[in-house]
Amino acid sequence: MDSSSEDLGATALRIYVYLLESREPRGVRDVARALNIPVSSVFYHLKRLEELGVIARAHGGYVIAKPIPFEGYVLLGRRLIPRLLIYSMFFLGIAVGQGYLIVTTRRISSEGIVALITSAAAFAIFLVEGLIMRHRLRAD
Repeated sequence: MDSSSEDLGATALRIYVYLLESREPRGVRDVARALNIPVSSVFYHLKRLEELGVIARAHGGYVIAKPIPFEGYVLLGRRLIPRLLIYSMFFLGIAVGQGYLIVTTRRISSEGIVALITSAAAFAIFLVEGLIMRHRLRAD
């Protein structure tokens, strides 16, 4: 059965993300303690995730059996990074480059100022929205 992050409820999604970002197998009590969720709820959701085939039992706890797609996120190593944060870094690079050009050439043009302000604003917007996405993924 193919699963996606939309198929999971909020609690199951939090558990899946915790296991995904863990470097070693995690037991029921470890997950419950880390996420501040009752052990019975964690056990229920772990069984459900196991039935879906996205996690598996391993020596010492549960591990990710197969990654599931997350809309708007990129999986880098064992970290889910909102795409918006990657976009924010792109615009930060443009802003820094434009600022560097203004400082080194000592020439201020209206085009340079507009490019600097626009890229800095885009950086800030994408950064804030990306951080909100990241927080929602962990808090849901």
